[in-house]
Formats: sequence, structure tokens, C-alpha cells
Amino acid sequence: WKLFYCANLDGSMRCFGDSYQSLRASEPLILSASLDDSTCQALANLIPLLGCGEEAAAVAFHRLANQGAFARATQAALHSIGEEEQIHEGLLVGLAAAMPPPEKGDETRRAARRFHVSLTKGGPTLHLARIAAIDAAVCMILSRLTARGAKLATSVSVANVLRRIRNDEAKHVTIARTIGASSPDRARLREAGAQARVELSSLIASGGEAFEGLGVDPDRLVSDVARLPNGLL
Repeated sequence: WKLFYCANLDGSMRCFGDSYQSLRASEPLILSASLDDSTCQALANLIPLLGCGEEAAAVAFHRLANQGAFARATQAALHSIGEEEQIHEGLLVGLAAAMPPPEKGDETRRAARRFHVSLTKGGPTLHLARIAAIDAAVCMILSRLTARGAKLATSVSVANVLRRIRNDEAKHVTIARTIGASSPDRARLREAGAQARVELSSLIASGGEAFEGLGVDPDRLVSDVARLPNGLL
């Protein structure tokens, strides 16, 4: 099985249509890997969930930067994160292009879209707190997908793509936490982040079979995603 990643990205997997002008992709790559058919299908089924998250994050960070709620330097940082999220989306679209069609792609994208739209309520600071909580969970999810013993870890090419996204997301969490730290109502931020994690865990549960097919314990993952780590917000 050969995996090709190219700059010609298929927009059919997008959750938010033309929310921004174009996808930002890294330089064209050709990756090769060896995964069995069941692993490819499990990854294909999971990509709409991950891809919608990256697309939603790109939209969110650009919109937050343009709302005028933050200082100019903060706005620049938010735009930069948005651009990285667009690159992540492009990487996942590239992976999807090499996989079989997802079994419930449209259904997964609709559920993911509803979840990400719900994160915007309450204004930009609460939105940012929820994003920090969600991005921290994404780091955990990607770490487990690429951990030793997980099926995707046998593919250096695929694992490197997911690890790149994970490493960037860790930086995004740090920046979002720093911005949110200026809020006088930290308890409200924690409450918003905790609720977002609970809602994300329900969304993750819908992809349980895909996670199990990739060697990740779905029950443990759902339980861990539902808990906001102490000190995160």
C-alpha cells in the first residue's frame, strides 16, 4: 500500500465549506508505508473526525483573531495558529486521499460540525478556553494512535504526519492557555473547558470501532478525554 500526499486537496471532506479562502498545505510529499486493509479502513473512518476538528480550529483561530477582542500581538499569534491548523487539515486530506472511503463519513462530519459550532457560545475568551481543552485532548488521542504497539506506529510515514500535528497542537494549547490566563474568571474558564471535554468524549465514543481497529482502547480513551487535567485552565 502506497500513500501519496499531494497539494491537490479534495474539498469533499470539509465540514465548513468555504469558511476561508483555501487550504494551506505543506510542500508536496510522497510517502510510502505498509498497512493492512483493516487498518487502512479504521484510519479512513477516523479521519473525518480528526479532519473536521482541524478545519474547525483553523476557522476558529482566524475568526478569534479578527474579532478585535485581543491585543495586536495576540491577534497575530492566533492567525499563525490558524494557518498551522489549515496545514494540518491539508495533511489529513492527503491521508484520506490514499485510504478507502470512510464508512460513515458524512454522518461523522455532521456530528463533528455540531460539536465544534457549540464551542463558540459565550464569547471569545470562553471559546478559546474550550479550544485549549479540546486541543489538549487531541494531543492525547494522537499520542495513543502513534504509541508503541499501536498499529499506526508500524508506518513511519503515517505516524510522522500525526506526530507533527500533535506537536503543533501542544504549542497551541500553551498559547491558548496563556491568553486565557488574563481572564479574571478562571473558574468559568475551567467549567467551560471541562464541559467541552465531556461533550468531546461523547463524540469520540462514536468512533470507538475505528480506535479499536487501530489498537487504541476506546473505553479508556473516552474516559480520559472526558476528564479535564488539573491545572490545564
